[in-house]
Amino acid sequence: MEETQSKKREEYLKEVNKRTWDDLRTTHQRFDYLLITVDGAGIYLSLELMKFLYEHHKPIGVPLKAFGMCLVISIIFNFLSQFYSFNVCHNVLKIEQDVALYEEPEIKKYNKKVQIYSFLASFSMWISMILMIIGVIGLMIFLYRNF
Repeated sequence: MEETQSKKREEYLKEVNKRTWDDLRTTHQRFDYLLITVDGAGIYLSLELMKFLYEHHKPIGVPLKAFGMCLVISIIFNFLSQFYSFNVCHNVLKIEQDVALYEEPEIKKYNKKVQIYSFLASFSMWISMILMIIGVIGLMIFLYRNF
């Protein structure tokens, strides 16, 4: 009887873990789509404003260029975050393979990599988000003051 409950508990925990990872992946994907969409629209707006100013023989100010660059760099950091997230998943799979295949798995080796890549992925995502916010707010301020 205890063995049956133990198996049910183990199955339940595996299912909860799987659902949690699926939800985390879905949330991460949605955030990435949002970030790339907003950054892309902001870059397009920056370039169109530069084109407009150039055609009307008006100076293209440093703030407009800087806010546009914030959006470009935001996308770059987002790509870095994707790369680091991929490495987290890759190393988690290595841990799961080692646990399943070997009696003495090398969890510590991969766990350290997971921690490092997780930190880098989170750091890159935060930098990307902050740059996106600076770029969008900066563009709004630029538009308000100049048009």
